[in-house]
Amino acid sequence: MDSLLRVLVVSNMVPSIAVPQYGVFVTRQTAALEQAGCSVEIVGLEQHTTNKVGTLRKYAGLRSAGVHAADRMQADVVLAHYLVPTAVIARRVARSVGARYVLVAHGGDVAHLERSGGLRFTMRRAILGAAAVVAVSQELADRLVAVYPDLHVEVINTGVDRFLFRPGVGDLSSFGPAPQRPLIVQVGNLIERKNPERLARAAARLFTEQGGGALWIAGTGPLEQQLRTMPHVRLLGAVAPTRIPDLLRGADVATLVALSEGYGLGALEAMACGTPVVVSQQAPVARDLPATAAIRVDPYSEDAILVGLRTALQLQHNDAAGQAAADGQADVVQVRRLADLLIEVARKPSS
Repeated sequence: MDSLLRVLVVSNMVPSIAVPQYGVFVTRQTAALEQAGCSVEIVGLEQHTTNKVGTLRKYAGLRSAGVHAADRMQADVVLAHYLVPTAVIARRVARSVGARYVLVAHGGDVAHLERSGGLRFTMRRAILGAAAVVAVSQELADRLVAVYPDLHVEVINTGVDRFLFRPGVGDLSSFGPAPQRPLIVQVGNLIERKNPERLARAAARLFTEQGGGALWIAGTGPLEQQLRTMPHVRLLGAVAPTRIPDLLRGADVATLVALSEGYGLGALEAMACGTPVVVSQQAPVARDLPATAAIRVDPYSEDAILVGLRTALQLQHNDAAGQAAADGQADVVQVRRLADLLIEVARKPSS
């Protein structure tokens, strides 16, 4: 990069001490952009419970923080994660310093637009006014174009950090007593979309066949009470991102059986650690995982999840094709594509 590109990242999801996984992919991509030679600052919102007035205030605060940061650093381009409502904020922040803005769609934001005609109308100017729009998967890009037919969407996912997520010996000692085997691990919030209850029931049937086993879930959410009644399930709560690779490496099988995903980076991270994966066929990431490293299942079928778990237990760890696929989806590969797009946007002559 022959000149330092100044990028302001605006996101309605950034990690906090209380919720360290919330938007961690945004901060990891920010770090990768810096390694690629960009000068980057980030303004964002941490997760917390609030009422409607609080929500309006926090987004007003995000806009104000973004304007101040853009002015201080004289941003060349604003990169905004999530379309709703961050696209509107990004537009106003970019206009305050005469910069262009680029939007990244992740999944839930597109679902909001699909469900609400009023929201589609409200967000139309901000989304169509972006210098570029990025989606983290082709499936998500297709859905977004169906909402706004005139929109051109690039496909660039956030990529997997190969320094953190790599094969090795998983040290589970910091998680307490050693688990019964086989150990199944899922990383994700305890919400309906992540499908933890079907997974737990399928795992219970597997452990009956196997004579024992444990399901560990890293995450929090409204389904916690139901899952705590299942003796084979251990809820780890919010786990620091730096501990996730050890958790994945220590598992016999990792899972991502969500009912829907914008991409499904967690499955790619597990494969990168060398752990066999059971992945929802609904998740776009499934197409990037070779059959020798991952088993695709129907997430709506408990029977299919059970068969997937059985089959994944027969797969080899550190599969060569899986490691090659993880290298191809590394964050440094993906962020180079994003940096090239940002440079093109920033250098484009004013119309």
